[in-house]
Amino acid sequence: MIKTKTCCRFILLTFSLLLSAQVLFAQYSEYEIKAAYIFNFAKFIDWPDESLQSDTLVLAIYKYDPFGIIIDKTMQGRKAQGKNWKIVRINTIEDIAQCHVLFISNLGTFETMKLLEKTKNKPVLTIGDEIIGFCEMGGVINFTPQFSAHQFEINNEVALSRRISISPKLLTLAKIIANSEDEF
Repeated sequence: MIKTKTCCRFILLTFSLLLSAQVLFAQYSEYEIKAAYIFNFAKFIDWPDESLQSDTLVLAIYKYDPFGIIIDKTMQGRKAQGKNWKIVRINTIEDIAQCHVLFISNLGTFETMKLLEKTKNKPVLTIGDEIIGFCEMGGVINFTPQFSAHQFEINNEVALSRRISISPKLLTLAKIIANSEDEF
């Protein structure tokens, strides 16, 4: 009888711990977390002065938008680099001209490479959404799959070539990607 009660208590305790862990992880969606990361990335990035002439910091989401209104709610009323956020959704490469941050998700390799080529000599912080080889292709930051050791990777050489300076504090949190032998 005592063994049965102990066993039942153990099962109930285990079940409650599992349930509370699920609730904890379910509190925020993947894209709520990624929106918060993007907001915080901007705190640790220095753009050249000439690129920050307006009173807004423009985040462009190219074609596929996995955030919906989440990104708008996350950035609303908040500032980065002393600037208000402006979120734009764009569908053509030509529209990226005035952005500071470019979020890219769900694109094929060829289109991703075209976008990265277009931003190559511009101070644009490109952020990929779990795109394989993104930083090697010339992207600056790439979110990694959920269960990897790091939540994101950074190619600091690409950032420096775009005149973007990334704080060492942010670099210590990332997996650092080096350029491949071929120039990006």
